[in-house]
Amino acid sequence: MPLREARCYRRVKRPYTRKEYIKSIPPSKIRKYEFGNKKGEYDYVYRIITEAPFQLRSNAIEAFRLGLLGQLRNLSKENYFVIIHAHPHHILRRHAMASGHKAERLQKGMRLAFGKPDGRAAQLDKGSRIASIMGYSRDEEAIKNAIRVAASKLPPYIRIVRENLK
Repeated sequence: MPLREARCYRRVKRPYTRKEYIKSIPPSKIRKYEFGNKKGEYDYVYRIITEAPFQLRSNAIEAFRLGLLGQLRNLSKENYFVIIHAHPHHILRRHAMASGHKAERLQKGMRLAFGKPDGRAAQLDKGSRIASIMGYSRDEEAIKNAIRVAASKLPPYIRIVRENLK
């Protein structure tokens, strides 16, 4: 089945995380939560903060991470440090409905409508941090541009905040 649109999973409902009830748990798409130079003495940090409660799927977080990494390739890994704070614990379910000719004979309507596991999402409240990007003053324009490009992979309810560390 193709990937369903994110608007189907955007609203925050009750979390569904009990793994002992689920036969096949879909894996998280996120490969790394921290990358760059962890030991640097950085000048500032950019934080990506939510402005409304929503669910963020793991493939959107991974797309953001890859977009950020692709834009930061021209900088050395010693010049920045990125932390992904959003962890996808919530398991998304999908009640697949048949469509097309004679579909009414195949499906059972709302009988057994609980749904099968389809993916994972992070449930974020207002003010939650999605990611933090630290860097030096000399590289600020490159990092700011990388955040602008990568943030296009995220929903529009985010705010980018800059804080000085020194």
